[in-house]
Amino acid sequence: MNKKMVVFLLIITSYISVLCAQENILSVFEKSYTEEKLELCLKSGLEKLGVNLAEEVPEEKLSVINFILKNTYENNIHKMRGEEENKVYTKDTGEEAVFDKDGKLVTNAWNQGSYNYGKYEKPIQKFELDIWPWLVWGNTREDPTTFDERFYYYIMDLDIGIQEYIFLENKNELEKIKYSELNETDKLVYQFFNYLIFNKSYKFDLSDKNIKKYKKSADNYWKYLSQLFELTGYKK
Repeated sequence: MNKKMVVFLLIITSYISVLCAQENILSVFEKSYTEEKLELCLKSGLEKLGVNLAEEVPEEKLSVINFILKNTYENNIHKMRGEEENKVYTKDTGEEAVFDKDGKLVTNAWNQGSYNYGKYEKPIQKFELDIWPWLVWGNTREDPTTFDERFYYYIMDLDIGIQEYIFLENKNELEKIKYSELNETDKLVYQFFNYLIFNKSYKFDLSDKNIKKYKKSADNYWKYLSQLFELTGYKK
């Protein structure tokens, strides 16, 4: 192989690496609605994002993710497309209703209430049964929203859960979770949120030192949260 060919291959390899590095949550899941098996969809997406699924998520991060998701409620995801004054009501049995600013029941395909199969007390299961199917397929067959629209509003709800963790006084009381005892689907969900919440590329993380700064200033906290949006694929 001559030198010109070696240089050419190096350039091509470098270009492919750049393209791979540009993969983000939106790009790998934007056409996920064509996938019938949700678990395979999630696994494939994580692999495209470069997540090493053979590497265990540390126990302390599992506990944090579990707490954040337990405090991530379905509020903003029912306020899409300008309906920011909608209010969400959920029964313990799972039924959900959304009312607009005039107190009328919301019935459009993108914001209407739906039946929830998962419980907030079991946040990973709830994500698998309710949130992930909604992110991939939408609320109904007539739902005109796209994955990027839905995920944007989901991050807004996730933001509340993250703030609950930041202001949690006694973090030693978090539920202990062992990665080895999780089933394969649960592991994928934890891998997904480990990638999103604790990404190694973040300059501003959830360390105790930074959390103190986030408590003092919303601007400091935005430095952390904005990374989630950028990692996902949303531009400033």
